[in-house]
Amino acid sequence: MIENYFSNIEGLLNNCEFIERYEISKQKINNSFGTISGKVFFQSGVLSFLEVVRISEQIGAIMKKHKYHFMKNNNSIVFRYDNMPHHPDIITFPHHKHIDGNIIESHEPELVFVIKEIKEHRF
Repeated sequence: MIENYFSNIEGLLNNCEFIERYEISKQKINNSFGTISGKVFFQSGVLSFLEVVRISEQIGAIMKKHKYHFMKNNNSIVFRYDNMPHHPDIITFPHHKHIDGNIIESHEPELVFVIKEIKEHRF
């Protein structure tokens, strides 16, 4: 099950024509639990990501921890999504987004959503 999740992530990265290259690391804890992390290189910058995922046959992928951090090539931070529980005042707690020096509400993103955001906003 977790191997299928990892394969889907690699398929996504392989099929995005605007991704220049990527590096990923996968760790299978057991058949339904694992971590995947890496860097995705675009012309304009780099997305670092981490997902700690449990797969449920009934529900699908359940993200236990996530971090998506996008920086431009000049090392300026564009945005970061994470679910660290350090902003309890946010309605979507623990999920939030750091952007332009602010912390705002955020749904629990998936890698495909974050890559789409980078493409659409041409960061």
